[in-house]
Amino acid sequence: MLRAVAYLVLCNLLWATNNIVGRAISPYIDPFSLTAFRWLIAAPLYPLLLGPGVLRDFRVYAGARSFLLGLLGFTLFNFTLYWSLSKAPAYLVGFAYGFTPIVMLFLSMVLRESQVSQLKVVGAVLSTIGVTLLFAWRGLRLEGLGDVMGIVGGLTAGFLWSLYTVLQAKLYPGSDRASLTYASLLLSLPATITLSYPWLSKTNLDIVNPNIALALLWIAVMPGVVAYYLWNKAVSIVGSSTAAPYSNLLPVFVAILGYIILGETLTTWDVIGGLLIVSGSTISMIPPSRSSKQHGGSV
Repeated sequence: MLRAVAYLVLCNLLWATNNIVGRAISPYIDPFSLTAFRWLIAAPLYPLLLGPGVLRDFRVYAGARSFLLGLLGFTLFNFTLYWSLSKAPAYLVGFAYGFTPIVMLFLSMVLRESQVSQLKVVGAVLSTIGVTLLFAWRGLRLEGLGDVMGIVGGLTAGFLWSLYTVLQAKLYPGSDRASLTYASLLLSLPATITLSYPWLSKTNLDIVNPNIALALLWIAVMPGVVAYYLWNKAVSIVGSSTAAPYSNLLPVFVAILGYIILGETLTTWDVIGGLLIVSGSTISMIPPSRSSKQHGGSV
């Protein structure tokens, strides 16, 4: 259990760096080309980082189900998230994405992937309230069509990620998460390149700039290969409904890194929201008591 918690915390920390680095290079590369380059770089590096066994076991997971997972989690989710961030301020997209734990909990219950206890519901609700407070101090004003599109995109990205997480746990219980994740990446890569080709063909040579190249390498390796594996491994240990509130650690880490690296301010609402998110994540890990199980203490 503690290993799963460590994985969930670390992967969200790495994804927070993805938001910061992605935001920094957004003037130089469009969301669709960024997604394509991210996974083109990650594909050959994945076996080097997680071992050649992922290549040996590729045939085990090469099929329509893995392609569907890759299309959801590697292609469409990244397209939608990066597109949303190009349309609206990050805090608006982050606020919309903050409803992901509730969506994940609902899908987990509908698809019967894992038991949804009352404590997990409380944890997800606290986490969502925490995200609301984390962003509420900014006013959440919609100042144009772009902001509305960013909100819709953030909600859609959260749904896609939730569906990817729950379906993976449902379709492949007890599987080798490293091999499964790699198979999903490789099988969906042609679709990623094909769908992003109209933008890839127009990408200028700014990406060969050493700083941008290093940024793309970081996004591909750490928030890409490593974080995806950590998240999927943790979900295989504790289930999607338990992992759900941890997805809202992302804005907490973004706020902390923004304070440390960019010199941004931390407000009282940031602290209170962060504490609620951490509390919700912790509560979701508490196993239901025997009496609650006996009396049907699950949703």
